[in-house]
Amino acid sequence: MLNRPKDTVSGDFHWFHRASDDVCWVAAADCTGHGLPGAMMAAIGCSILNDIVQQHPDGDPATLLSLLSDRLTRTMHQSGQRKGAGDGMDIALCRIDRAQREVLFAGAYRPMYWLHGGELNILNGDRKPIGGNHHDAERKFSTHRIVYAPGDRIYLFSDGYADQFGGPERKKFMVARFNRMLLEHQQLNMQAQGQRFSELFTEWKGQEEQVDDVCIVGLQV
Repeated sequence: MLNRPKDTVSGDFHWFHRASDDVCWVAAADCTGHGLPGAMMAAIGCSILNDIVQQHPDGDPATLLSLLSDRLTRTMHQSGQRKGAGDGMDIALCRIDRAQREVLFAGAYRPMYWLHGGELNILNGDRKPIGGNHHDAERKFSTHRIVYAPGDRIYLFSDGYADQFGGPERKKFMVARFNRMLLEHQQLNMQAQGQRFSELFTEWKGQEEQVDDVCIVGLQV
């Protein structure tokens, strides 16, 4: 886990739910805004996720994202507003089944990274958010399925790390550098990797202001 809020509290959040001995749900989300407004959205998102996963224990990630978007839109009274109005969130959500060695993934503007056999595989989420009125009210998402090998790693994250300005030329860290970082440190165990990523973020940022909340969830399956 790497959590680096821009302010005291964060609009990024991670979420976990154990459905059974073999099945669990994991998510990383990036809510509109940061600080207290973002944190309030994060609290609402966590609460809705807790409700819908209890009500739909056998659902797939795409179904849960559709339900999450519908519930958030109604909770925030966004129905009927003009397109582009209202707060929402981007999220990566996966369901891990250890008995089947299976991961089901769905995303709203966020990907899932799968490190398998020394190679980084990117599963992109759908280009539509949760909540807000940026798209049609009834949003459908896609579920991706992978069969993993023991020792594979899964990464879910917000865009805050890659968007941070810094370095010798005061530029963004960027996704390509983020991807190289994952590959170059794959020999580290998860705890050491998280610590190293935090150190690298601090080194890159230097004296620059942190531009956004940062959240990375890394799992070895």
